[in-house]
Amino acid sequence: MACSIVPAMTTHELGVLGCGPMGGAIVHGAITSGALQRCDVLAVDRDADARSAMAALGCVVSDDIRDLESCPRLLLAVRPQDFADIGAALQADKDRLAISVMAGLTSEGIAAVMGAATRVVRTMPNTAASIGKAVTAVAAGPGATQDDLDWASTLMASVGSTVIVDEAQMHAVTAVSGSGPAWVYLLAEAVQAQGAALGLSDDQLKLLVPSMVSGAAALLEADGRDPAALREAVTTPGGTTEAGLAAMREAGFIEAVHAGVRAACARGKALS
Repeated sequence: MACSIVPAMTTHELGVLGCGPMGGAIVHGAITSGALQRCDVLAVDRDADARSAMAALGCVVSDDIRDLESCPRLLLAVRPQDFADIGAALQADKDRLAISVMAGLTSEGIAAVMGAATRVVRTMPNTAASIGKAVTAVAAGPGATQDDLDWASTLMASVGSTVIVDEAQMHAVTAVSGSGPAWVYLLAEAVQAQGAALGLSDDQLKLLVPSMVSGAAALLEADGRDPAALREAVTTPGGTTEAGLAAMREAGFIEAVHAGVRAACARGKALS
C-alpha cells in the first residue's frame, strides 16, 4: 500500500505506540468515523502482525519508535508494565500531546518518561471499543489544554461515548468500567454454566445468555431508572426472581462484587 512505509520528513496527525486490540480498535474507529484520515496515522509496533493489520487500514506503519518523534500527538497503547522501557526511546523533551489508555500510570509518571514538555491526557476505554460501544473516561493531566482535552475526547468518541473526569477518579473508573466487562462476563459465564447443569443445550444458552445481558443493558441505558428500580420491577414478591436474589445475597454475591471492584482499584494504584 502507498501509505505503509514511513515517508521521509513527514509529520503525521497521530502517532500510535502499540497496535494491539485497544490501540487497533481506536485507530479503526477514528478512520472509519472520519475523525482521522488513513495516512494521518503513523502506527508503531514491534509485532509484524499488528503492523500488517494497521497497514491494511491504510495507515503508515513502522517498527521503530523513533519515527514517532515527528508526531505532535501520540496515542500510548502499550502495557503499563512495559511503558518505562519502551517509552525511554521518546525521552526527548518535546512539546506534544500524549493520550494514554494505560491503566494505572499517572500523567506525572508518563511525563517523567517522555519529558516535562509533554502534555498528557489520560483515558480509560473498555473492550467494547472493538464494536464502537465503549465508554471512555477522559482526564486532563497538568499542563493539558482545553484543546488537548477536546481532541482526545473526539478521538475516543469514535469508538463510543465519553465522560470527562478528574484524574484522581481514574483508578475508580478503571475498576468500574475499564475492568467492568470482565465482571459482566463472569456473571454470564456462571449463569451459562448453571443453565447447562439444569439441562439447557449449548445452542439454547448461546442465545439466551447474551440476549439476556444485552437486553438488560439496553433497558438500563434507555429506561432512565436506576439499577435498583429495574431490579425491583422484575422481582415479584414470592416469585422465582426473589428466591434467586435471596440466595445470591446469602452466598455473598454483593460483597464479592464490591471486593472485586476494590481489588481492581487497588491494583491500578499499585501500578501508578
